[in-house]
Amino acid sequence: MPATKSLPIVQLSGSPRELGLQHGRTLAAEIRVLRRALLTYLARVSLFAGALPLFASLRFLARRFWPYVPPRFREEMQGVAAGADLGLGTILLINVLDDLANNSPRCSALAAGGPYTGDGSFLLGRNLDYPVFTEVMVQHQTLFLLEPVKSLPLASLAWPGYVGVCTGMNRAGVALAQLTAMSRDRSLQGVPAALRFRQALEGGTDLPTAAALILQVPGTIGNNLLLCSGTAAAGLEISARRGVIRYPAAGLLLATNHYQTGLMAPLTGRFPPRPPLSALSPYHFTEAYSKARLARLQELTAETRLGPAKIQEILADPGIANPGTVVSAVFAPGAQKMWLARGRRAPVNQGPFQEIRLWD
Repeated sequence: MPATKSLPIVQLSGSPRELGLQHGRTLAAEIRVLRRALLTYLARVSLFAGALPLFASLRFLARRFWPYVPPRFREEMQGVAAGADLGLGTILLINVLDDLANNSPRCSALAAGGPYTGDGSFLLGRNLDYPVFTEVMVQHQTLFLLEPVKSLPLASLAWPGYVGVCTGMNRAGVALAQLTAMSRDRSLQGVPAALRFRQALEGGTDLPTAAALILQVPGTIGNNLLLCSGTAAAGLEISARRGVIRYPAAGLLLATNHYQTGLMAPLTGRFPPRPPLSALSPYHFTEAYSKARLARLQELTAETRLGPAKIQEILADPGIANPGTVVSAVFAPGAQKMWLARGRRAPVNQGPFQEIRLWD
């Protein structure tokens, strides 16, 4: 399958307000496309209620998070809204939709180093899977290169209007992959997940610092995170108010969408039902599927050398990728590089991987 058009790369620098204004002005048309996709989906599932009342209700719920958004991200979102000439409520909703829905229990990730990579340097691979909006997410995937004032430069693989980080790496060489974890410990009174993780990359001069920045901040939903530098990796199993760190076993660390530690397992929540119009089956929304992917990752990584090409192959395996896979990426933090799958549609692993050097 041929690759898609060139990956949009948007460079932003300056104060929070300046970052937002540049973002909004550059991607105003694309942000409207995402807004229209959400409205279209709501119209299709609302029967007689109509899209606009549901959209207004979601924006109202999103406002519950506003007091817990760090001030600099409030300024940045206000800048995005002003630059794109859209309401702030729409930009806020784009950034907290996952905190409201928490409906993505299909992601997979691995970190490998030590004997697995030969030279001991660590690599991070991840699939991000989404239940709906897959076509628009693939088409409008954007790489943001951010240089915030008084913070570390960072790269975020995201979408127009999105200021948080769910897949990214900072200039200090700390990479992050966010996975949803079904947790009973949820809250509307915490820093929205992707903003919590961006804070960690902005201030994480090394992996332990980034992990500490995440664990010290009250959150909203359950997540499994993989953090990776050139020399180390760690997994964070977190909920709104609790968290624990996992470390690699003999150089390997695997994660899907359920807690693996004894401390967090009792907090496991109910897996969500399949949302309307999803291309995925009900099985994809079960704990059994999460555990099956973890077992498959264990099979595929057993007794093998794991370089970037091999990890790309693993992420594309039919037992790992699925019709909701909108992002597939491999990071080499020590080399400041990433490889990104560029398929035309989900699963994007069907297309070639593009190598990207993030910083010289």
